[in-house]
Formats: sequence, C-alpha cells, structure tokens
Amino acid sequence: MEGLFRFSGFDRLGPDLARVGGKYSDEWHTAHMIDPRSIVPESVMPGYPFLAQRALDYDNIAEHMKALSIAGVPYSDEMIAGAKSDLETQADPNAEAIQEFLVRYPKAQVRQFDGNPSFISELDALIAYMQMLGTLVDFATYDAAGPNLR
Repeated sequence: MEGLFRFSGFDRLGPDLARVGGKYSDEWHTAHMIDPRSIVPESVMPGYPFLAQRALDYDNIAEHMKALSIAGVPYSDEMIAGAKSDLETQADPNAEAIQEFLVRYPKAQVRQFDGNPSFISELDALIAYMQMLGTLVDFATYDAAGPNLR
C-alpha cells in the first residue's frame, strides 16, 4: 500500500484522537461509527454497525484489570474487585451505586452511551472510551515539544 508508511515514520489516515473526549456528542459518535459518511461525507473510515448489535463481553473484566495492574496501570484492589458492577453502573444513569462509582472514578461519565438501554453493547464501551480520551491529561504541565529523540 503505497503512501501508508514512510521511512521516517507512519502517516496518519485518520484524525488525532488524543483529545477527542467531549468534543462530539454520544449521538455523533454513534452515527459516525455506524455510517461514517453520514457524518463526514469524505471519510474513508469503514462503518462498524455491528458494534451496536453485539453485547459487550465483560464477565472477565476483573482479570483483565488485574493483568493491566501488573503491567503498571494504577488500578486499586477495590477497582478490580468491583470492576463488573462498576461497568454496569457506568452504563446505567439510574443505578443505585453511582456515588460510590464516582468516588473510585471521579471524572467518569455515567450514561447509556449508544442510546440503547436494552443492553451494554461494544459500541457503548467504545464511545465511553472515546469520550474520555484526553480528558485526564493536565495540558498545563504537558510539553508539546516532547523529548528530542533525534
């Protein structure tokens, strides 16, 4: 595929998602993931409508978080123990445990992200993730130039 990669590094085909959190509504993300050209006519992104139809498999979320904590992600034992119920709470704006959830995850957002309250879909998880991208970074202390790697 000529033009996708260069010797000096990678060329991007899509937008920089580093600070996309909160930039677009959940409805925008849902429509864009299902049919990107309905939102951005010149988009070359494929659609992912199946994400809205597939239930999220999260029965082993605690085990995944435990592995990530070994790799350095700062999950507490309390976060790992409550992972499955916390995930369910995040997708249910009427959940009873919202306040306790927000103590563990102070900047988390709680809602049905894809607009379908009948089940937690893979699209819910993707939109929840995308809505957080860049929102936990303190840009006041961020050095955009970064280290000189040359």
